[in-house]
Parts: sequence; structure tokens; C-alpha cells
Amino acid sequence: MDTRLVLHTFLALLLLLIPAGALYLLERSKLVKFVAVIVRMVVQLLVLCLLVWAILKVDSPWLSMVWLVATAVGSSWLVQKRCALKGRKLMPAIAVGLFLGVFLVGMWLLVLVLPVRAFDARWFVPVMALLMGHSVTMLIRGLSTYLSALKADHEQYEFLRGNGLSHQKALQPFMRRALLAVVQPTISNLSVLGFTSMPLLLVGMFLGGLTPINAFVLMLFMTIGCVSASILVLGFTILLADKLGAGRQSNM
Repeated sequence: MDTRLVLHTFLALLLLLIPAGALYLLERSKLVKFVAVIVRMVVQLLVLCLLVWAILKVDSPWLSMVWLVATAVGSSWLVQKRCALKGRKLMPAIAVGLFLGVFLVGMWLLVLVLPVRAFDARWFVPVMALLMGHSVTMLIRGLSTYLSALKADHEQYEFLRGNGLSHQKALQPFMRRALLAVVQPTISNLSVLGFTSMPLLLVGMFLGGLTPINAFVLMLFMTIGCVSASILVLGFTILLADKLGAGRQSNM
């Protein structure tokens, strides 16, 4: 290994003394947890880098699909954990919802919008990863809102059912709240996106050789894709959870 790389890595790690020192002075009980999180993050980042490198190196459609399925399953566990759901009844619905929503929107972008070789790992992995990351964040918001509303206002559901509404019609007020929980932060985030994450992505695109107009178009496509995928994932997940009866059971 290059000795300069070791030195630069050490110098970068020294920056962690700033948050560690602040915790030591003000909230010492959180220091051990902070160190554990940093170590776990480093290990996860190393594994992720090696995994993506292997996928790009092999460039196999089957391996790319296995990676996407594994990512959906792992993300479903994260969503369930962040939503503080007990048991594993919702995991199949979340995993399938994530996979279907992300895959359908991703393939639309890769095949019809860009268009490129859909299963070329150089395109498939970053497009699907970006859609998955955004969808997971929004699904946590939307699913938490949906389940919390269904639990808190279950009497409203029973009232609507008692007045002759179908099951799907009675669920619409709760689905509306879940949709707003996804759409409202998305609208707010889009207004500040140009000052936060977009410049970093644009720099990467320019370094990759894209012209300004191509970078603009690609960012536009991916932003639209992220918004659409998050809504589609939420819809699939709620419908599948309702079909399985897991959503209602987890809140009764």
C-alpha cells in the first residue's frame, strides 16, 4: 500500500477528534456508541466498495439482479427497524415493494429515457442504487405515517366501513396521509437540492467527461425518477401489506 495513502488516511481520521472531543466534554456516555458507529461505517464502506468493484468487474446481468434483490431485502430490514415495527410480517411486503418500484422506474430510465444497455453494470448499479436510497428514505416516512394513522384512527376506518364504504375506500384517508408524508418533504428537499447534493454529483459527472447539458439532463432524469420511484414503492408496499393483512395486524 502507498505510504502516502496511509498518511492521508491517518490525517483524515484525526478529524474525528473534533466530534469525539465534543462528546467527551459534553456527553461522555455517547462516546463509545459514536466510536462503534464509526468502526461499523468504515467496515460497511469497505465491503460496499469491494462489492461494487466486483459487480462492475464481472458485469453480469444475473449478478446485478442478485445485488438488487439483496439490496431490497436488506433495505426492508432497515425500513422495518426505523419504523419500529415488531416481528417480520411486513418485511416481505416492504422488500417486494422496494424491488418492484425501483426496478420498474429504473428500467424505464435505462431502456427508454437514457437509453443505454439496461444491464450494463456501469449504468444499472448507480441508477438503481440512487433510486433505492431515495425510496428507502421516503418509505420510512410514508409507511410510518400510514401505520401510525391506521392505529390511532382505527375507529375512523370502522366508521367508514360501517357506512357502506369498501375496504379500499375506507383506507384512502390513511393512504392520503402517507402520500403527503412522502410528497411534502420531497417538495421541500427539491427546493434546496441545488445547494446541497447536486453540486457534488455534478462535479462527479464533469470529471467523468459529461458536458454541462448532458449532466443537466441526466440529473433531471434521475430527480424525476427518484420522486416517481418513491411514490410507486410506497403504493406497492401498502397494497402488498394490506393483501397480506400484515399492516392491520401490526397495529391492532
